[in-house]
Amino acid sequence: MLAASPKFTPPLHSETSNSKTLNTYYHSVNCFPPLQKFPFSSILPPNVLIRTSRTRKRKIKSNRLNKNSLNGFAIEAISRSDEPPQQPSAPHSIKIPVGDRHIIVETGHMGRQASAAVTVTDGETIIYTTVCLADVPSEPSDFFPLTVNYQERFSAAGRTSGGFFKREGKTKDHEVLICRLIDRPLRPTMLKGFYHETQILSWVLSYDGLHSPDSLAVTAAGIAVALSEVPISKTIAGVRIGLIGDKFVVNPTSKEMEDSKLDLLLAGTESAILMIEGYCDFLPEEKLLQAVEVGQFMRSLLSYV
Repeated sequence: MLAASPKFTPPLHSETSNSKTLNTYYHSVNCFPPLQKFPFSSILPPNVLIRTSRTRKRKIKSNRLNKNSLNGFAIEAISRSDEPPQQPSAPHSIKIPVGDRHIIVETGHMGRQASAAVTVTDGETIIYTTVCLADVPSEPSDFFPLTVNYQERFSAAGRTSGGFFKREGKTKDHEVLICRLIDRPLRPTMLKGFYHETQILSWVLSYDGLHSPDSLAVTAAGIAVALSEVPISKTIAGVRIGLIGDKFVVNPTSKEMEDSKLDLLLAGTESAILMIEGYCDFLPEEKLLQAVEVGQFMRSLLSYV
């Protein structure tokens, strides 16, 4: 922590290296003389110019502005470097075999200003998930400040509201339940001591009426968090298991679920199951254990990829 005393006279300090300049000024507070230089280089990156405004009406135009207050110092940190800005990640696509078909995971096409953004496609159902986090950590608490929002819009099915209000309505109950399906397996993977507010937004961009988007949303959220700056221990994924006759089906379609005696949704890492939710039609315990084993095997493949 930076501490200062009114009796202390800060020395002049200036560093110049590799066309990067760091100059430090502080405002006169508690009998400090104005326009003196104080070395903050020990606590700030070398490509940051520290400067305080002489008046509150002064405006500083910058792409990155961070205001802090340390023991009477009003500090404005402005990134200055002759290096070119960091380019976003290049578009990337991968196919993952799931059951009798493939799902496509893509990143780098849109949402490039977010910490991570991915789209997961199964058939013609597309889930778009972004992850953003705060630059400054919040106050330490006994829970991780994570917000999950999942939304199914009319436009995903090619429809629009026919009433007077053309906007989307409030969050539906099943959307809230899917938000919980995403939140439950993610929280145990977050590292302790990380208190940056994190927001996960998931939208159904397209729905074909056959491939369910809820398990895809869990997988998309797990991949997006793994690609983001959020520190996690392991990647999560989610799959749905159905039982048609005597055969287990991974991520069955809506038509196949009409004849299924089991609707089981599993989520977790490659080595552990973190969430199980579903129902069955009076199945024996052995069948349920077999369904969990099949789901764990397929979900571990998704998490490993």
